[in-house]
Amino acid sequence: MVDSREMDRVLTDFASRFNAKPELAKMTAGWERTITIEPSDAAWRRDLRVERGLVRTLEQVPEKAEIRLVGRSSVLADIFAGRLSPTEPYLDGDLVVHSSEEDMMKLDIFTLMVWGE
Repeated sequence: MVDSREMDRVLTDFASRFNAKPELAKMTAGWERTITIEPSDAAWRRDLRVERGLVRTLEQVPEKAEIRLVGRSSVLADIFAGRLSPTEPYLDGDLVVHSSEEDMMKLDIFTLMVWGE
């Protein structure tokens, strides 16, 4: 199980890597979403905000999130650390994504650009 401090480090690093790639900023320009990351095996949750082509972690819990990612904390941490593509856990049922169809299509493209799948 991954604790909340480790996940904070993983998400901060993810945001830095994401924000360093201009092609990702271009792809997400105009796409403003809050993403909630909910581990199924821990009592914490974390939130990311995609806004103006950048990703940032949120300190406070938002009122709503357009996208929810649910899975074991180790799976979520491995995905955001870049050690695991989200495709396999998603297909195996180890990652559940709650979003609109439009957002799911955007996430598919995003997965291709970030993880190469």
